[in-house]
Parts: sequence; structure tokens; C-alpha cells
Amino acid sequence: MKRLDRTRNKWTILFFALGAPLILMGQATGSPPNHSWQKIDEGFEVRSMQLDGPPYQTFIKLRVLKVDMDKFPVRVIDSRVFGTDRMEIKILAQKTQALAAVNGSFFMPDYRPLGLLIIDGREVNPLRKTDWGVFLVQDNRPRIIHTKEFHNEGTVSQALQVGPRLVVDGRELLLKKQVARRSALGITFKNQIILLNSEDTNLYAQDLARIFRLPESEGGLECRDALTLDGGPSAQMYVDYKSLKINLPGGWPVPNGIGVFKRTP
Repeated sequence: MKRLDRTRNKWTILFFALGAPLILMGQATGSPPNHSWQKIDEGFEVRSMQLDGPPYQTFIKLRVLKVDMDKFPVRVIDSRVFGTDRMEIKILAQKTQALAAVNGSFFMPDYRPLGLLIIDGREVNPLRKTDWGVFLVQDNRPRIIHTKEFHNEGTVSQALQVGPRLVVDGRELLLKKQVARRSALGITFKNQIILLNSEDTNLYAQDLARIFRLPESEGGLECRDALTLDGGPSAQMYVDYKSLKINLPGGWPVPNGIGVFKRTP
């Protein structure tokens, strides 16, 4: 028994002397963790996220974009401009020459949009008096406000009404216990735009709110404000910019979305 113990100890020492440094070397030279941002261009980043176990209620897989509006303005895009009431977000992005896009507002069975839409300063759909949020761009500054706070004095260039809101002034709201595929938008404390789409997974709105609220050091997106876009089969994302290609199709076409564009000099 003593001889066996000495042999076992010998191999244990050899493992830690030789094997452990190899493991550490492998970690150092491996790919970055999937929660880190990948820079595609100055002001345009992408992140893949996988979250499993407490505090989250389901397995979550997300694709997330972060853009600086000074370099990549965000605009509402509308399929009606092209003579149709609905399009896949991929087609709508291609037709508008958006670098990236996600779906937008709720809509009726006949694809008529529900809620406020303002495109390039022109109101194309009226405000709906309901407990939703409004994403807007005013004087090139993004904001998310409650419906009752909205007043347009001619300075709003883009607006889309949808909801519910998830995060308000860095505070996570209490939400209904509903699980679905998700599409959402957030604004960081640095006024960057976050566009998010769940990838082949369903998640609770409360978990989504937590992800938007938590600081990046805790695996979150560190947003000041956030709201859901239309979810379920409507949720979809498309990106085609430089090396980044993403196509997360939905279950049906949608009437509008939010597009990311390259600022021209």
C-alpha cells in the first residue's frame, strides 16, 4: 500500500508540475469569453451571451449590438415606404440600406402598426394612449419615456411606441411572468444604443430586465433605460456589416423596425 501511495503521489506531482501550466497556457491563448464585446468598427460592437441557472429562470442565448449614435445613427424603418404592409426584417434592412435592424412595434392582424411612429421628423402613425414606452431620438439624443410623458415640439426625429419598459433610470421594473422569444432596445449611461434579440431561446421579461440593469462586471448590459420590442414570432434581427453577419429570422414578416446606419460626412 505504501508503494502504491508513493506512485500515486509521484503522478500527482507530475500533473501539477507539467499539466497545470499547459491548462493555464490554453486559457491564456484561447478565444475571449462569450460575454465580451467584439469591436467591428469604432462605435459598433457585438456580443454573444449565454446565461444558465439562477437567478435566471430559463437557459438564455442572446445576440446583442451596441452602437454609438454619433457614428451610427438609429432610425425607424417602415415597410409601407416600399408599397407593402410587411417584410422580413432582413429584406427591410436591405431595402433601406441599414447595416443592422431589429423588428419594432406591435401591429394588428392586418399588419397596421399600433402606436406612435415618427420617421425623419414626420409622424406616420399616431400616439396610442396606453401603458407603454416610447423610444425616441431628440436633438440626436436617444431617450425612452412613458407614453404620458411624450410631447413633440417638432424636435423629435425618430420615435417608436412599444413596451413594456424594462428599466427606468437604472431601476428594474416589476413585470408580468411571461416567457417568449424577445427583441428589445436599451440605452446605456453613455447614451449608446443596445439592440438585442434572443437566439432560439425564450426568456421571461423579468430576466431580460435584469440583464439590461446589471453592470457589465456582473454579466449585464448596464443600461439606464430599456424596453421590449414586439416579441414572439415577430422577434428578428439582421446584421450585415464588415465581418459581422447575423440573420435571426422571425416567424412572420413585420411592418416596421429599427435600423442602424453609417453616418455620412
